[in-house]
Amino acid sequence: MATALTPLISQMLRFGAVGVVNTSVGLTAIYAFMYVFRADPISANVLGYIVGFSVSFWLNRLWTFESNGKIADVLPRYVAVVAAAFLVNLTIVGVSTGYFAFNPYLSQIAGVIAYTTLSFTWCRVYVFPQTPPQTERVKC
Repeated sequence: MATALTPLISQMLRFGAVGVVNTSVGLTAIYAFMYVFRADPISANVLGYIVGFSVSFWLNRLWTFESNGKIADVLPRYVAVVAAAFLVNLTIVGVSTGYFAFNPYLSQIAGVIAYTTLSFTWCRVYVFPQTPPQTERVKC
């Protein structure tokens, strides 16, 4: 007997799928900018990350969190969340490899786990807050 996934688990799986898509599209864009347009690696990387970020924003907004919030409201919050989560990632990697001399590969995994967990949580709570369905009042 199949059980339905809880809305939270379903949302987490969609968030992960968007991460895979955004990484694939971003990397493809980086390679395309380098190969087709002969962009230097740094320029190609910046442009590819912009493409990947855009894909991530739109898919998370429309599919993962099913938000109909105004772009002017949610986009700045999304940028802030991604930037903050990335800074946490960099801090974990920097401190764990520099100060504690941990294995750099395991440190990267820890950074990615923190980034993903924080960005999902902050997106769910702050960027695309879940609003409970409105119940219609019955007039007597």
